[in-house]
Amino acid sequence: MISIGTNDFLENYYTMPGRSSRYNIQQYQDFLIGIAGNFIRQLYALGARKISLGGLPPMGCLPLERTTNLFGQNNCVERYNAVSLEFNGKLDKLISTLNKELPQLKMVFSNPYNPLLSIIKQPSSYGFEVSSVACCATGMFEMGYACNRNDMFTCTDANKYVFWDSFHPTEKTSHIIADFLLKNVLTQFL
Repeated sequence: MISIGTNDFLENYYTMPGRSSRYNIQQYQDFLIGIAGNFIRQLYALGARKISLGGLPPMGCLPLERTTNLFGQNNCVERYNAVSLEFNGKLDKLISTLNKELPQLKMVFSNPYNPLLSIIKQPSSYGFEVSSVACCATGMFEMGYACNRNDMFTCTDANKYVFWDSFHPTEKTSHIIADFLLKNVLTQFL
């Protein structure tokens, strides 16, 4: 399984002035699609024949993005979600192209967008209590190494939260999405 994109947009394109001044968003998407296509061709040349390519989640609904959306009342940043959807459409086209171009390749699109958005919008339907902030510390900014179970501000039950930190889902969320993809996408490999 290959995953591409979230950090490329949120930690690179939108935060590093060089990228956004060099590319508009569609050009940057095409740049990333080109890199992904070349990487998959290299994997194919090495013998890979079954590949699952993961798309973007609803990036605008990650706790960090919601926190910084002050003028949007801390709701999802819809322009980021639109970028996710557009990029996922381009990934889907890339998959179709490569499946035709490379004999014996079986590549599928493991798109996390709709399953995660459903969890975020209806957390109680999946057994969650909180989807707008994360379990770690304030749940709004912290991520990565700044988050651990020993931090006195970390929640006591991560299973109540959709997100572990301001960027990453909890194990429970990941498990739900993985189950969805296994049942609805990866069965194509059988």
